[in-house]
Amino acid sequence: MSAHRFGPNFPRLFTAALFQEIPFALMIHLPGHLSDLGATEALIGVLYAASAAVSLLLRPAMGRLLDLTHRRTILLVGGLVNMAVIFSLVTADVWGPYLWVLFLAWRIVQITLFTAMLTYGADSIPVERRTQGLAIFGLSGLIPIAIGGYVGDVVIDSFGFDGLFVLAGVIGLVSWLIVRTLPTLPVRGRQPRRSFWAPLVQRNMLPLWFVALLFAVGIESLFTFTRTYVDERQIGTAGAFFAAYGIAAALTRIVGGQFYDRIPHRPLLVGSIAAYGIGLGIMALAGSEVSLMLAAIVTGTAHGAVFPLLSSEVVNRARISERGSAMTVFTSLFDIALLLGAPAVGFLIVGFDYLVAFAAVGATLIVGAVVYGIWDRRMVAGSALVGEESLE
Repeated sequence: MSAHRFGPNFPRLFTAALFQEIPFALMIHLPGHLSDLGATEALIGVLYAASAAVSLLLRPAMGRLLDLTHRRTILLVGGLVNMAVIFSLVTADVWGPYLWVLFLAWRIVQITLFTAMLTYGADSIPVERRTQGLAIFGLSGLIPIAIGGYVGDVVIDSFGFDGLFVLAGVIGLVSWLIVRTLPTLPVRGRQPRRSFWAPLVQRNMLPLWFVALLFAVGIESLFTFTRTYVDERQIGTAGAFFAAYGIAAALTRIVGGQFYDRIPHRPLLVGSIAAYGIGLGIMALAGSEVSLMLAAIVTGTAHGAVFPLLSSEVVNRARISERGSAMTVFTSLFDIALLLGAPAVGFLIVGFDYLVAFAAVGATLIVGAVVYGIWDRRMVAGSALVGEESLE
């Protein structure tokens, strides 16, 4: 399968996204560094939640920026800031305000870069291959997950967390250099742009926002606390877990991606999100490295299907002129998950244990997947009965 079938810029775009996401994957280990500096799981959850709160406050401006400014410009400016912040983490070796500011800045810039890159991908992939293209494009985020955990373990063992931060910054520079070679694409469609809030309250978007938020809670719970989970239970390593997770997700994209544009998305989303909940339940009960790897494979496989399906549905239902805002709302749900979910899960871990915390999130995802399936089917049927036209 030629990558050029997804547009002439796809190979370079994919490579740039790959090198952009590797630093983020390496930062899976950051909670371990925060813990070494004296932070508890609850404090780590609060810090991640604070970054989500600040990012949410900036989301309307981010959505407007993406709708009115070339994505390439945002990627270039954001990439420079991202590198500066990551390199500065080397100088933060005390749990305090300086570290918090750097952490908040890094999270906000990383989210902006991710949203801009995803929107650029949606702009450049032909519509008839959009879901498959986004599935393959998403490998640029999954491959780093698969290798970032392991590479992070090796680098930290040899050079400490300072070595991890330097490596992340250098890799970010490679991404920035590739972005410079990408063309500038138009950002406006035929229909006029309304406002940042229009996609948020658009009726046929509401079920998507609901189920995406649930999925985000599951992901953020896993990514925030897996490192401390394996340290406490003394089974396996975070690197091995995320390697299995990333490989399972990547294989799902490669094998399943070719079918995503030809079969209904709703049943796949319901089944995949429920599967993610089941995987969290397996992790809650895990008592050996085998069961931990099983949880990684189940959740990774579900992740591999859910993200491109949701992304494609958001792009398909939004106006072209509001695509930046729609993708900003979509990615902001992961901030909301951090803001609400991470502290809640952190306090559940502190107050009870990992079994209660992961089992509660898993059960919520399973029930929510069913609710989404019923709601979305009725929403689409109701729209057809009243003759509502789909937007660009």
